[in-house]
Amino acid sequence: MRKITYIYAVFACLLLIGSFVAYAGEGKGVPYSGSKEYEHMRQLVGVWEGTSNMGKEGQPVKVEYRLTAGGSAIVETLFPGTPEEMVSVYYDRRGKLSMTHYCMLQNQPAMKLQNAGADKLDFVFARGNGIDPKKDPHMHALTISFVDKDHIVENWTLFEAGKEKEVTKLSLSRMH
Repeated sequence: MRKITYIYAVFACLLLIGSFVAYAGEGKGVPYSGSKEYEHMRQLVGVWEGTSNMGKEGQPVKVEYRLTAGGSAIVETLFPGTPEEMVSVYYDRRGKLSMTHYCMLQNQPAMKLQNAGADKLDFVFARGNGIDPKKDPHMHALTISFVDKDHIVENWTLFEAGKEKEVTKLSLSRMH
């Protein structure tokens, strides 16, 4: 009896492992292709360094971009490994580039692409995930300017009490 129970247990484990292997293989083989603007952002994947006016002018800054979720999302990590670390995730929403910023202000503003050109992407606040844009401090806009393939400038606009309070500028160069 014990031998039969053992055989059933081994068989059940093999079925379970087989199911995981079959599931893990689904969805592979077809690379993700996003909107034209998403594909432009995809070119940023890598490590960037430069300066910021956050805190004081000329403050060193590092930014990392990487793909996740089968290539369907771009994770931007600002100030990685520091107490100021923040993450933004860029993705297509109904075919239009959007992003959610996980901020040091301990909120998560979502932004949508407002304007796009060959050398610039302008994002604007779309929804607040609990943010009242007329009262709460939050990142309200972002402009990414593509100077060339190895240089970008990001301008992050902070709103407070419903109006612009300050703009943080990151001037970045590709490191690898």
